[in-house]
Amino acid sequence: MSPDKKRKTRNRHRTVRAAKDLYPHRYRLADDSEPISFSITWNNTQTEISYHISIYKNENFQGNASCQEKITLKLADHEQFEVTSGYDSPTDLLDLREKVESESSLAETEKQLCRTFFRDLASIFSYHFQPTFLKGIVKGNEKNTEETQGTEIDINSEIEEIKIPAALGENGSNLQSILRHIKENEQRTFSLFLAKMRTLDRSFQGIRYDPKRSSLIWEFDLGRKGYVEEFMPDVISDGFMKIAAISLLSSLRRPPALIMLEEIENGINPGNIQQLMNWIWQATSPSQEGFSSQFILTSHSPSVLREFNQQADHVYTVRLDKRSRQSDVRNLNAALETLVGIGTIKDDEVEYEERTGKLPLIKIPKYQLAELWYSGTIG
Repeated sequence: MSPDKKRKTRNRHRTVRAAKDLYPHRYRLADDSEPISFSITWNNTQTEISYHISIYKNENFQGNASCQEKITLKLADHEQFEVTSGYDSPTDLLDLREKVESESSLAETEKQLCRTFFRDLASIFSYHFQPTFLKGIVKGNEKNTEETQGTEIDINSEIEEIKIPAALGENGSNLQSILRHIKENEQRTFSLFLAKMRTLDRSFQGIRYDPKRSSLIWEFDLGRKGYVEEFMPDVISDGFMKIAAISLLSSLRRPPALIMLEEIENGINPGNIQQLMNWIWQATSPSQEGFSSQFILTSHSPSVLREFNQQADHVYTVRLDKRSRQSDVRNLNAALETLVGIGTIKDDEVEYEERTGKLPLIKIPKYQLAELWYSGTIG
C-alpha cells in the first residue's frame, strides 16, 4: 500500500463523523450548538492522567463533526503537562495521540504512560445483552463494511483474550461461538467460567459442540442418575444465558479496563444477584498480573441496590429536572447522610466508617436500603 493510501486509510478511521459519532449519542432535546463531552481520570502510582473530549457540529466539515481533545498529566513530583488538539484551529480528526508522540516536552516514560492510558481507553465496552442474541437465534445486524468486518467470529482463527469483549458484541450475538473457542483454546478462562457457573447452578455440567447441529449443547444433571440432559441454546433460560455472558467477561485473564452493563438484573432470578455481584467485585480487584476492571452498572432493581449497602459511595442516583432539562446526579452516601441528619433514618440504625478528608461512609442494613428505594426516598 502506498504511503498516501495508508495515510488516507488511517485518517478515515480517525475522522469524527456527525452521523455516527455525534447525532446518535446527543441528548434528544439538545440544540445543534451544544456539544457532547466526555471526561475521564486515570491513575497509577506514578501519575494522574485526565482526558477530555468534546464533539460538536461544524458546517465547515461536510458530514463530519469537530472535536477538541485535551490530556493533562500530573506527575508524582507535582509537575504538570498538557497537550491539546482542536483548540487552536478546528479539526475533524482524533489526532491527540499523535501530538503526544511528537511533544518534545514529554519524556519517553511520560509518553509510555499516555500510551498505556490510551490502550485502556480503547478497552471500554458497553453491553445491553438480549436473550435472542446470546442464544444465537438472532445475529448482529452489522453491515460488512471495513469498520465492522470481522465482527462475526471465525472459530478456526486465533482470538486474543483482549479482543473477546469486542467480539462479544453489544447484544452478545457471538456468545456461543466465543464459548466454543475458549473451551478449545483458552483452558484457563474456560475452567474459571465453568467454576463460576457451577457455583450458581450445581446442576450445570458444561458445554460441548455438536457438529451435526452446528451448535453448542448445554449439559445439566437434573437428577436422573447416570444421565446428563442436553439442551440447545434456544431453550436455556434468558437469565442463565445472561449470567453466562457476565461470567465470561469476569473470567478473562486480561479483562477490559471498563465494562458498562445496562439493566444487569433483567431476566435474572433475584436470588442469584448476590452471586453475580460477588463476581463483579472480584473482577475489580487486581489479578496476579495486575489487571482489573471497573464496572458501571445501571439498574432499577432493589435486589441490585441492596448489594451496595456497605458501599453506598459507589452508587449514584440520576433524575431529570424537567424544567431545566438537566440531569440531577447525586451520590447515595451523601444522600443517606442527609437523611440521617433530618431524622428520616435513625442514627442508631446505621454504621459509620470514618475517612480522612471525606464524608463518613454510611453502612445500612440491606432491607432498609431496599425500603428506601421502594418508598421513592432515594429512587
